[in-house]
Amino acid sequence: MANRMRWLAMAVLAAVLNLSGCGQAPHIVHISSEPSGAMVFYNDRVIGETPMDTLIEDRAGDYSVYSFRVVKEDYLPARRVFKEQLYHQTVAELIPPDLHFVLEERKKYSIRITSEPSGALISLNGEVLGETPVVATLRERVGNPRIFDFVAVKEGYAMGRQELREFLPKADGTVFVFPETLHFALQPQ
Repeated sequence: MANRMRWLAMAVLAAVLNLSGCGQAPHIVHISSEPSGAMVFYNDRVIGETPMDTLIEDRAGDYSVYSFRVVKEDYLPARRVFKEQLYHQTVAELIPPDLHFVLEERKKYSIRITSEPSGALISLNGEVLGETPVVATLRERVGNPRIFDFVAVKEGYAMGRQELREFLPKADGTVFVFPETLHFALQPQ
């Protein structure tokens, strides 16, 4: 309902500006995503959350660039860029009235964690995952490599620690692969 009211208000504003002779009518763009609820950036500024309508005006200068990016947790970001190719091209000629983004879910990695003896409390980067045996599900991340610091603690045993270091693909084609299992052999104190 709120989006309908916003759409109606923008349409009325566009009609008033067009009738008053203020030049080009503003261009209203409906932005949606699958799944919805993604944060929308226009030229690297947050403007709202999908689904939404926004008013896009012509930018001053020649060969302007209009960039839209949507971001949602657990999904890869998506971007659409529109560049003026002709002198004095308007936003209405350049940007479609409906922009729809289909977001791709980030990959999931499952690691089965065991210990000898079982029943050890497992944490990952300070966050408790549970007692062994336990399955941890981690999501792929875009950007800097990560460090996964797994710690196993059980009363009467020395703490166990294993560290995984994610890395970007190397020039020789080597890529980081999550192990399917992780085992802690805890030593008595």
